[in-house]
Amino acid sequence: MHRPLTFGLFLLLTCTAFACQSYTRTLQQSVERADETAAIGALRSTFAAQQTYSVSNNGGYGNFAQLVQGGFLDSRFAGENPKFKGYVLSMVVKNGGGSAEGSFAINADPEPPQQGHHFYMDSSSGLIHSNATQPAGVSDPSLDQ
Repeated sequence: MHRPLTFGLFLLLTCTAFACQSYTRTLQQSVERADETAAIGALRSTFAAQQTYSVSNNGGYGNFAQLVQGGFLDSRFAGENPKFKGYVLSMVVKNGGGSAEGSFAINADPEPPQQGHHFYMDSSSGLIHSNATQPAGVSDPSLDQ
């Protein structure tokens, strides 16, 4: 009589353990997706700020400090490499002289030991590119594809 009851209890505990693991994994993935969404939002905000900055600065682009100082971005973007929800933003700005047009490129990479996709956006297309394993670049697939 104790054997079927013991087996039933063992089966119930095993199912509960697997359900807890699945639930925990789902929660971790949800947090990761929320962080990725915040990083993508930061890229889009920076792109919009750069477009506005460019109009009022003869086609030139600004770094994070200039964009914050000019009121194009809020103080969360202060610093050379601002951080958003486990992501580090980095930007390269090239301003041409005279008639040459400027350009910029922004990366959002997970801050170690954080896991997640790497993102890239530049001034030429405004598309966000993603790479699951290494810093993204223009040759990686865009989120719109």
